Amino acid sequence: MKYFRTQGIVLRYTNFKEADRMLTVFSPDRGKMQVLARGCRKPRSRLLAASQLFCYADYIFVKSKEIYIITQADVKDSFYDIRNDMERLTYGTHILALTEEAVNYEEGNFRLFYMLLQILAYLAYGEINPEDVAHVFELKLIDLLGYRPALDRCIACGSGLEQMNSNKLYFSTSQGGIVCNNCHSRVNDGYTIHKNTIQTIRFILGMDIKRLGVLKFSRMVRNELDYILSAYLNEIIGKPLKTRSFIEHIKNER
Repeated sequence: MKYFRTQGIVLRYTNFKEADRMLTVFSPDRGKMQVLARGCRKPRSRLLAASQLFCYADYIFVKSKEIYIITQADVKDSFYDIRNDMERLTYGTHILALTEEAVNYEEGNFRLFYMLLQILAYLAYGEINPEDVAHVFELKLIDLLGYRPALDRCIACGSGLEQMNSNKLYFSTSQGGIVCNNCHSRVNDGYTIHKNTIQTIRFILGMDIKRLGVLKFSRMVRNELDYILSAYLNEIIGKPLKTRSFIEHIKNER
């Protein structure tokens, strides 16, 4: 049997048999992997910490048929503070679900892997609204997948942003960009968006994630990002994520 070492982040798990767990692990060089952690649910298992959601570790695997089996693991960061707070956990689970949709099996993605690590660190240890961290990740992921929104001009008529009525702007998720008031009726969908939100999106798309701590979202911008990005991601992925229902529950509890 062939052994190999790789870094990985646990995106999801399913309990299996009495003490095993089947993990979905994201590796920078191997993409998404189905991994068996044998006996990891036993209290004294050396794989207990390495089989938790969000865990970032160095893993040694052996491949048996179509399944990878963990033989050793060295935990680099458990991001425990995410699991210890309901709001952080809700948005963190959403971020992992988006990552799982974006990553293919056996296809590495170094850029997304290290972006996810930075985002999880902000979510666990930063003093930033977890919703804002999630929106930054959503926008960066949309851009990474090749769906950067068109924000400079109307996607229907080509009018520049400065020529449009700033009180009547819309975002079309089916077309992936801004629509002016004159063209709104010709587009099947359109969510109200203000210039402050457009400027915020531009800033996020152009910034290094290390600057995430300087962001300050108004309630209006946060709300517009929430419904626009949710709808746009549904369009890109082709389905709504189950994690959205948990997010709505958290928002209603505030």
